Amino acid sequence: HRLDGAMKLMTSINWGSLAEVGEESAYVRMINRETEPFVAAVRALIPSSYFRSFCDKFASAFINKYYDTVMKLKRITEAGAQQLLLDVYNIKTVFLRLPVVEASKSNVRSPSSAAASSAAKPASNIAPAMYTKMVTKGFKKIETLLKLVSTPNSMLIDVFKVQWVGGSALDLQNVMLLKGMKRTEQAAMLEKFGVDPVTALKGATAAVTSEIIVKERVQAIRERSGDVAAKVNSDLNQMRQKVDDFRRAFR
Repeated sequence: HRLDGAMKLMTSINWGSLAEVGEESAYVRMINRETEPFVAAVRALIPSSYFRSFCDKFASAFINKYYDTVMKLKRITEAGAQQLLLDVYNIKTVFLRLPVVEASKSNVRSPSSAAASSAAKPASNIAPAMYTKMVTKGFKKIETLLKLVSTPNSMLIDVFKVQWVGGSALDLQNVMLLKGMKRTEQAAMLEKFGVDPVTALKGATAAVTSEIIVKERVQAIRERSGDVAAKVNSDLNQMRQKVDDFRRAFR
């Protein structure tokens, strides 16, 4: 909950009317002010072996929360997406150095304590490779989303397929919702992406997710499978009847 205030400030910004990119947003500075001192204090209180695990969990939880917060924004202009990309870069820079942040000496109770002295300074000024990879991958998903939001509609499908490998209709629709595209435009895009026209129009009109679309398709497949199974059973019964008739004819 330490960063809830920053997230609330982020959602209070009207990203749908932002016309130009400036310096990092105020909520980013709030995140930076809260994060490093907090992590430094934690480093002073726990052994190094536990601190690495703490950094992993803290970074992962924040990245997921930030992504969810972006997804809740109603509309983002191209300039808004570019501003958010700048913000993400600054936040990512802070999080990449968390494992090597120096412990807050004011929080170390006993300077002579072996545990405190070992935790006071990082063993290296380079973050563990696995941590760096995890943080980079997590923020890349957010960066990809924002880059797609700033992509012109005419190029969206092609760029989406390249930037978001394996992206689903749900992912595409989330991008279009953040772009503030009209329902007819969303339906056309979903159809171009490969969703059948009726389902695409239904999805755009009702703002349903692809999860619902998938469920409808699965249900349709099950119904068709049921029809096939019924026909197979009927054919088998007819064959059995013919075999029985043939046997009775030769008794």
